[in-house]
Amino acid sequence: MNILIFIISLILSLIFCPIILKILINSKALRPNYRGEKIPFCMGVAFIFVQTISLLITYMFFQADIEILYYLISIILIGLVGLLDDLIGVEDIKGLKGHLISFLKGNPTTGSLKAGIGVLISLLISCLISNNILDIIVNTLLIALFTNYNNIFDLRPGRSIKAFIFASIALLLTREINKYDYLIYSFYGLLLIYFPIDLKAKAMMGDAGSNVLGITLGIYCTLSCGVISKSIYLLMLIIVHIIAEKYSFTKIIDSNKILKFIDNLGR
Repeated sequence: MNILIFIISLILSLIFCPIILKILINSKALRPNYRGEKIPFCMGVAFIFVQTISLLITYMFFQADIEILYYLISIILIGLVGLLDDLIGVEDIKGLKGHLISFLKGNPTTGSLKAGIGVLISLLISCLISNNILDIIVNTLLIALFTNYNNIFDLRPGRSIKAFIFASIALLLTREINKYDYLIYSFYGLLLIYFPIDLKAKAMMGDAGSNVLGITLGIYCTLSCGVISKSIYLLMLIIVHIIAEKYSFTKIIDSNKILKFIDNLGR
């Protein structure tokens, strides 16, 4: 089933990605990237379309579990709030801490809204799939932190997708339940088409895309991994977020030859 879902997603991506890219270019939905070049942004809306349609087909014809609907509702909601942040978000406030401080001062931002919605979605999904209070807490944290994980790395072409690929492979290798693997394989079909667009800086996925990437990892982790694996991933995510608040991952990557090589690969 995983291969078939991969193919369905691949075909849908071949249809949607060029159409959405053309629409963004024609409507002049452009924004400067890190080089100052104006390119289409919020291309990540393609992720919502492709994943929703491909997984609804899966649910209809392959008798998939109800969890697939929880996932679809999650990516639609987090994708929409990410799109809102892409369109009208302020750029002078950075990091979760910055948005939280702004919110507490009575100045809510799209970033604080995104964080709040992300936590709420994570909590609701966790309540639906968890067996006890401890599971709810761990699963909520995993989904919420994974959702922001890809956003942290979405600062250079292809970096966020490479972070997704690395994390997804680790999850596939350490998972205890394999019946939800189609969530990852569906995204692989999509990324096979979209990755070159992002890598060559022809478009930016924006939060509309990075949020969907991240929440996919989070929900897959909570559904497929055991207690020990979840604990390790949660610890690693906490460390990543602490580092992100204090240091620049771009500087860290540029200062390490191996990380810099991987980061520049394909550009």
